[in-house]
Amino acid sequence: MEIPEINESQLKTMLTVCRNPDMSVFSQTSPQDSDPLAFKVVLGQAEKDVDHLVSLKLLKEITADHKEQIEKTNEESGRNWRVFEISALGRAMFQAFTQPGIN
Repeated sequence: MEIPEINESQLKTMLTVCRNPDMSVFSQTSPQDSDPLAFKVVLGQAEKDVDHLVSLKLLKEITADHKEQIEKTNEESGRNWRVFEISALGRAMFQAFTQPGIN
């Protein structure tokens, strides 16, 4: 049986979204050909991290739930955006870690 793992950048992503109440739902864009190489690398890694966290069910992609707004944003920005929320499992696993008063 394979034991799921997350790496350091995936852990940082989960801690960031769990610590900030305004990030329970967040969006992410993909790199474009015109982006500087360093920015493409950062966006590409962030995309891989989030995809892995979705596969582990720690995050949930909800882009389809916001189709009209996403299509409008994509058209206005010239980028492709996706929307995610923290799953109940993700919140349960990482919220306790971020709460300062746990005994």
